[in-house]
Amino acid sequence: MVEELTLLQDTYVVFDLETTGLYPNSGDTIIEIGAVKISNGKIIDRFDELINPGKELNEEIIKITGIDNEMLKGKRSEEEVLKDFMEWVGNIPMVAHNAKFDISFVDMAYSKYNLGTLKNTVIDTLGLSRYLESKERYHNLATLVKRYDIPWNEDKHHRADYDSEGTALIFLKMLQKLELNNFKCLKDLYKYPFIVIRK
Repeated sequence: MVEELTLLQDTYVVFDLETTGLYPNSGDTIIEIGAVKISNGKIIDRFDELINPGKELNEEIIKITGIDNEMLKGKRSEEEVLKDFMEWVGNIPMVAHNAKFDISFVDMAYSKYNLGTLKNTVIDTLGLSRYLESKERYHNLATLVKRYDIPWNEDKHHRADYDSEGTALIFLKMLQKLELNNFKCLKDLYKYPFIVIRK
């Protein structure tokens, strides 16, 4: 029998998306995918690519993300980048902060481009934070980096590559906490649907 990896030994892809807006069902699309692959408690690989949405960004999105129309000129399409990203991910569990938002855009892209169904396990660090720190009121990234003593530059916040790395460092601290609370492996989290939002 193969022994299961501990939570910290396991491999995960921690990712973040920047998008043209909040509503994938209303035509909003991905403009950046940033991700880090972590294993044995360390970052072992990275993925980061801007995407040309085929339309102009509005001023609000430019202000929030720091991504402007000039930066997206000549970049590849959402379909091309997402296919490469998911090939890079493989069948590794995926982790995001407020993962339902990011996964809604991935699911919509899968549907648009006839890619089938996303089958990866998906873990939400927002749900995990609420579980681990149930008495705390705030669970956004800017709060969590302070809580877990992660170096953070607020000016770089809302770029997918920076946010994915910050989320990964928070997630590793959370895994240490879980192991101290007798969580042995990923399957031990499956009974919490607000943490593992997709098995």
